[in-house]
Amino acid sequence: MIVDAGGLLFVRLSRLASVRGRIRTLEVTTEPPEDALEYQRFETKGFLLFLQPGVRPPRELHVDVVGRLRRRVAAFWNGCAFAG
Repeated sequence: MIVDAGGLLFVRLSRLASVRGRIRTLEVTTEPPEDALEYQRFETKGFLLFLQPGVRPPRELHVDVVGRLRRRVAAFWNGCAFAG
């Protein structure tokens, strides 16, 4: 799915914090954002991963295709769908 969309994956943290604290969800897209040249670049098997500038990379970032009706790419930060 990522390779079919050009082989680039951009991951950023959401701008909104939750009511209970500083949990931020992950936003994932294959479309380059306006500030794409500032993103941190990581080479992986089969595609390039770009992480939002100024964010410390997680120990692990898992990427998966989710959804039955509307297939989409999702990222999991150290095993979670959010970064705290």
